[in-house]
Amino acid sequence: MRKIYRADHCGSLIRPASVKKARADFVHGRLRSEQLEAIEDEAILQVLALQREVGIDIYSDGEFRRGSWLAAISEEFIEGMRNEGIDYARHPYLKGKKIGDPEVEVPPNPVAFAKLRLRKRITGQEVQFLKRYAPGPFKITIPSPVTLSRSAYRQGVSDRVYPTWKDLFDDFTALLAAEIKAIVDDGVSYVQLDAPHYTRFIMPERRQQLIDQGIEPSQELAAVIDAENKCLRAAKRDGVTVAVHICLGTFILGVQGPLGGAGSFDEAIVRQLLGELEADLFLIEYTQRSGGLQTLRAVPKGKVVSLGILNIRDPRIETRDEIMRQIDGASKYVPIENLSLCPNCGFSGSAADAFVTEDIEKRKLAVLVETARHVWG
Repeated sequence: MRKIYRADHCGSLIRPASVKKARADFVHGRLRSEQLEAIEDEAILQVLALQREVGIDIYSDGEFRRGSWLAAISEEFIEGMRNEGIDYARHPYLKGKKIGDPEVEVPPNPVAFAKLRLRKRITGQEVQFLKRYAPGPFKITIPSPVTLSRSAYRQGVSDRVYPTWKDLFDDFTALLAAEIKAIVDDGVSYVQLDAPHYTRFIMPERRQQLIDQGIEPSQELAAVIDAENKCLRAAKRDGVTVAVHICLGTFILGVQGPLGGAGSFDEAIVRQLLGELEADLFLIEYTQRSGGLQTLRAVPKGKVVSLGILNIRDPRIETRDEIMRQIDGASKYVPIENLSLCPNCGFSGSAADAFVTEDIEKRKLAVLVETARHVWG
């Protein structure tokens, strides 16, 4: 039986200054790995205590051991990939920045140059620490296959070992599925695949970008759903909650402000995703960035949706009444027993920075818990 956590969150929490400095020092050779680990350990213990204090139902290590939520897609964990620096074509707002800048955490830009093999467990250290210290059930997050950019396949380099992009994508998916199976074999009861890149299909404005690249969106989406389901099946066990998180993304150096990256969801694509993906639960952004709740009409019967109502880009603290109105609106389309609450995204997807302070994060989580208990007990 799957467990529904009425007050949920997306995994990443605001990294304290000590962790950000330690990671920068480690990258630049000023700190040894064991020193970095000790600082991370202390910060994780503190963020577990914060979650316990506010009463969150499901724990996380805040992703404090990762430079970025996308850290799994890197040469640190995957042999056969190398980081090619900053992809300025995909991230033009980073022009003028360098990958070695200690204050900048940029999205990885890996390119496959050899057959992919796992160097080491992606989440093994995270799992073992949380098994020892988490005060209650915890989740482990991992990027979805959809997060592997096509720029990872480069003609003249990648095609020496992978005849096509699809061959590379299938190998990458197999590595993620193996890691997810290992997570569940370790006894983890909640696995979440992070998939903000589904907005390339859900949002008409972004879907056009695929077409401009010569990619047929419906074929690409079918391939991605098939890959994601391979990962979701790897986690399927009695008592394990398997979730997919979909949002508009929160690149710190991207479009600024509470409505950065705003657009609108395509109801037909939402219906396809939620109908075909074999997840128990979907954590989906439903702030003013993503359009109205009417796309919840597309939620298939029996699927559970965690409403990403709290905006982690907005320092204003939402009120219980505001959240209640959103729940009332959502319950017109989805039975209230199949709903829960979460922020629209992780509070800090990378080590660079966050849009709000740690105090605001705590207050937002507290109102989330207060509202969930008011509604569901």
